[in-house]
Amino acid sequence: MDTSLNGPLKQARVQKAVVWFEGSTALTEGQGVCYNSDYGTDTAVDARRMSHVELPANGNKTFFAGVAVRNYSARSGGQMIEICEPGSVCTILLAIGVSSVVGVTALECTYVAGTFKAATNNGKGVATALQTVTGGAAVLPCLALLREGLPSVGLAD
Repeated sequence: MDTSLNGPLKQARVQKAVVWFEGSTALTEGQGVCYNSDYGTDTAVDARRMSHVELPANGNKTFFAGVAVRNYSARSGGQMIEICEPGSVCTILLAIGVSSVVGVTALECTYVAGTFKAATNNGKGVATALQTVTGGAAVLPCLALLREGLPSVGLAD
């Protein structure tokens, strides 16, 4: 944390949460995750459906949770991670070849390992680029504002 007099002006607005990542894969800072909306028995009251996350997939696409705050090593059996929730200014990962223009490009979390590409939907799961990035042959980080609102109709393929 920057403790200088103007420190608060230098920091991004961030809403964080600590959640359980069910996967055993490594996560990269800015990689999107979704809540496991079908966790446990579907007839039981189980609030863990909104504290357990997994990589985006068809079954959880309307339950975007946020993006990983930092890199996490692979860990068998899952692990606790910290995420930036919608409403945060944070780093996202652009899919291979995707470019962005500051304040113009809308980007949507995809099934491709939680990377972002040009948006076709609106709401949670969509971000506004706050950095101009020229797409390349690798995933690239991009500063963005994760949008709040109603869940998107679904993440992109």
